[in-house]
Amino acid sequence: MALLAAAAAWAAGQADPPDEDPMSFEDPPREAGPTTPPPRELEIYEGRLIREITMLRPAGHDRPGEFVPLDAADRRDIENTIRTRAGSEYVQRTITGDIERLNRRGRYRQVDLRAALQTDGSIILYITVALQPIVRDVQSVGNKELSDQDIVKVVSILIGTPVDRYQLDRACRRIKDLYRDKGFYLAECTVDEKALEEQEIVLFKVREGERVKVMDIRFEGNNSFTPRELRSQIKTKEAWPIFRRGPLDDNMLDTDVSALVDFYRDRGYLDVRVDRIVRTSPNGREAIVTFVIDEGRVYTLRSLQVYFPRLARTFDTAEEANRQAAPGETVLQLGAGEFAVFPPGQFSVEQLRGMMLLKPGDVYSQDKMRKSFDAIREAYGKLGYVFDDPDRGAIPVLLTSRELRDPESPQVDMLLRIVEGRQYKTGVVEIIGNELTRHEVIRRHIEVEPDKPLDSTAIQESRKRLDRLRLFQPGSVKITIQAPDPEDPEYRDVIAEITETNTGSFTFGVSVGSDDGFGGRIALEQRNFDVTDWPDSFGEFASGRAFRGAGQTFKMEALPGTEVQLYTISLTEPYLFESDYSASGTLFFRKRDYDEYDEERYGGRASFGRRFGTRWVGSLPIRIESINLSDIDAGSPVDYWEVADQNILTSVGLSLTRTSVDDFIRPTKGTRIEMLAEQAGALGGDFTFTTLKAQHQIFLTVSEGFLGDKTVLSFKTSAGYIPQGPDEAPVYERFYLGGQSFRGFNYRTISPKGIRNDTKTLGDDPVGGTWSFFFGTEILQPLWSEVVAVVGFIDSGTVTNDPGFDQYRVSAGFGVRVYIPGLSPAPLAFDFGFPLVKYYGDRERVFTFSIDIPF
Repeated sequence: MALLAAAAAWAAGQADPPDEDPMSFEDPPREAGPTTPPPRELEIYEGRLIREITMLRPAGHDRPGEFVPLDAADRRDIENTIRTRAGSEYVQRTITGDIERLNRRGRYRQVDLRAALQTDGSIILYITVALQPIVRDVQSVGNKELSDQDIVKVVSILIGTPVDRYQLDRACRRIKDLYRDKGFYLAECTVDEKALEEQEIVLFKVREGERVKVMDIRFEGNNSFTPRELRSQIKTKEAWPIFRRGPLDDNMLDTDVSALVDFYRDRGYLDVRVDRIVRTSPNGREAIVTFVIDEGRVYTLRSLQVYFPRLARTFDTAEEANRQAAPGETVLQLGAGEFAVFPPGQFSVEQLRGMMLLKPGDVYSQDKMRKSFDAIREAYGKLGYVFDDPDRGAIPVLLTSRELRDPESPQVDMLLRIVEGRQYKTGVVEIIGNELTRHEVIRRHIEVEPDKPLDSTAIQESRKRLDRLRLFQPGSVKITIQAPDPEDPEYRDVIAEITETNTGSFTFGVSVGSDDGFGGRIALEQRNFDVTDWPDSFGEFASGRAFRGAGQTFKMEALPGTEVQLYTISLTEPYLFESDYSASGTLFFRKRDYDEYDEERYGGRASFGRRFGTRWVGSLPIRIESINLSDIDAGSPVDYWEVADQNILTSVGLSLTRTSVDDFIRPTKGTRIEMLAEQAGALGGDFTFTTLKAQHQIFLTVSEGFLGDKTVLSFKTSAGYIPQGPDEAPVYERFYLGGQSFRGFNYRTISPKGIRNDTKTLGDDPVGGTWSFFFGTEILQPLWSEVVAVVGFIDSGTVTNDPGFDQYRVSAGFGVRVYIPGLSPAPLAFDFGFPLVKYYGDRERVFTFSIDIPF
């Protein structure tokens, strides 16, 4: 009877099922099910003994009003969740917590509790639950622009799980995000409740609406900055036919509002307010976005105070604080009736102020303040300071700031609070996860050393260096500082954890360019090669575990083409005998079909280098080559015919390179300097001459958007000289400009012209010069995220036989760079160059391009 009474009471309190109208998930409940507190009438059982706990569930749709015991698995799940036990006393607070925990499980749609009083004063507790249905399938209707498969990819995780309203809402939002990526700003998604209730199928009903394109972006209230400056800070872009869809996305607009607020605050407008207004066309396909800005006033920094709380003593009055302050100590008022006296920390107040990019009187910038804090952290980190923060782990120093704005005038007083940690030395540096890579290959890139200060800045740089090696899974490198050793508290160990990845590749590709024509590419490369790791068995060789682990690079490459053919095999050891020396060797065959003749080269090249610090590299290049010219026209220059037979060329050189760019593929700041002196004939051969070359490049970030896109201005200056003149240097070792090396002019056309072999008169064919000078400038502006950029350039220079600036050419133009992540590190380059200053015999080429696409 008690069981029937409890079941009837539960059934009476159960709500009717919802209507067939689908539930909208714009603002869903986050709970897994309704939280049903225990009835207040159960409070009368407080303290009574619970003799038994009975657990029930509804029998099913075919047996309405009936209840059956839970199966063993569900019963164990509830027993493991609740704290109330048979044989314990009834506690209302515990029961309330039990019901809340059951609802948070997401397994139960409804939880109810009843009690039956027994004749001996004890009670039987009845827990009745309605189980959430298990999702058997996921389907969608109304989707035309997206296929069913596209939708299932983002929501298939629901299959086989209990119905969870929060997860259903997330799934709907994922579907709406897919549509917004395609420009369907008004797309809506709901769930068919009838299908869910009766068939346990999640049926997403999609209303796509019209694709909305952003046709114009406007700004109102921007008195201090131009629309162009503000557009560079936002991610929403106007639609361009073919090139850009320009979708309207609410989430992106919210991000843009935050970006504009940060932009203004970084320039002193601390009270700025930004909102956006979207106006759609009558047909719902186009929109105009207007960002409304209230700039406010420009704030300046009035004062900067530094406070060391761990070193401070506090006093009630300024007189007492000044009286107690020792020479060199600072007195600082913290508040009304509170004055602090403290000595300098590791750095004095004046030194810390010197590290700040902001000085009193400067326009207040939150970005400069963040960078100043980074500089202070770096200074502490280099000295081995470590502060153990419970949220961020081991950091160099704990920095917090308090920004006080003057209500009467736009000025800011900044209080910088510094909590210094302790200085530590580096203990053991342990490396884990390197199953194939040798220990020393990793250790050479970790800049902290045992018994030296624990430099956290060097640890971060070490992680970046290991990532740049491309020997491990991207993002897998972790270098962490361990807790102090209780037996030796001045030392802390460092653990470097890496995850091996496949470093071998077999690639195919094609390339086409205005200078080199059309070509293919087949390459076999191993970036973590070990020439001494011979396989112990065929299985080890077949599995790819042989010849691996020393950080060497082995490469075999074939580039057959219409105008250039190149076949090479090379081996590079970047750390010879675990030192700062390097070595490399290459065997090659190259055939090039020029307009004037065909050139065939084969031979070997070697190089021995040494690193000096992290920026300077010196090397000793050696080459031995056999060169042969063929298919020379009778009217070609005499210079061609003089070296038409097979010749041997040897050379030994000395080069010095300095690199400080931030990225080798897409530099945005830094410089490159290259100098080379090469003596041909040093090892014998048919020619004796000297080649001198120098090149300098500088990269400057002109502006940077909120999303990290940078406008980069670069300058390039290069010069080359062969003192012996054209009589000693063969035509194929002289200097030429044109094509991609000097846009606007044909390939190799900027050069002295030769004397025809048949008529002994001046011809039009280039023969190269022994003096070359080039100066160019280029500005690169990202146009669409990190994929498309436009460039503007000016190229200038000359090639003659005597040093000077005679016959100086100039061209200008523009171009497009297309970066395809994961396809090729080099961009697809398309340039239009127009000669401004040219001379007799020059050949123009307006369009130059280079495309390299691996498969």
